Amino acid sequence: MGIILGTIAAIAAAATTVAKTLAVAGLAVQGLKAIANVLTGLGKALGLIKPETKVEDLGDKAIQSEYHPEDFDSYAEYVKAVEDYDLDTEKSKLTTEEEKIKKGMELAAGVTIEKYQGFPIEDFCVAVGQNPAYFTDAKMGEIAKLMQADGQHIPSILNYVDGSEKDSAKIQGAVDTLVSVEKSANPGISDKEAYRNVMEVRK
Repeated sequence: MGIILGTIAAIAAAATTVAKTLAVAGLAVQGLKAIANVLTGLGKALGLIKPETKVEDLGDKAIQSEYHPEDFDSYAEYVKAVEDYDLDTEKSKLTTEEEKIKKGMELAAGVTIEKYQGFPIEDFCVAVGQNPAYFTDAKMGEIAKLMQADGQHIPSILNYVDGSEKDSAKIQGAVDTLVSVEKSANPGISDKEAYRNVMEVRK
């Protein structure tokens, strides 16, 4: 049990760090919520968070419940217990929307970190948060499938999107992957339009 608790404690610490890093000082609540929605959207697409869960409600429940990750056998069980907690609407008024969103981000990050260790969660959320119009729910669903099948595509996609990748072969690989995501998310789109969309998302 000690090993499990140690692992969960490490995941909880990592999740807290990710949430603090993403919730940079001075970021408006709407900007914070956009990034938080990326995290929860990914969690939903991966089947780790209930489809109907809102990030601020998740955070509100976590704060009210006073549950601790270390009291559960896994971080996923902790998140499930929080999701099943019944909110007290009066107590909800005592917590700001920003506090709820930050806590919700922490849980969404933790459950993803536990399932996909090594996944570049901070970079992913920043990249998607900066391109919300491009990374639709449908595309997030397709990206989740890539993660579940073979996570190696994700770093190359992120490096392509942020413009840091200079190797032409790796760029082409990322483009091919994103074009495939485009066409899976929107079967009616033409090859030319899918390619143009992928070109426009690169910084």
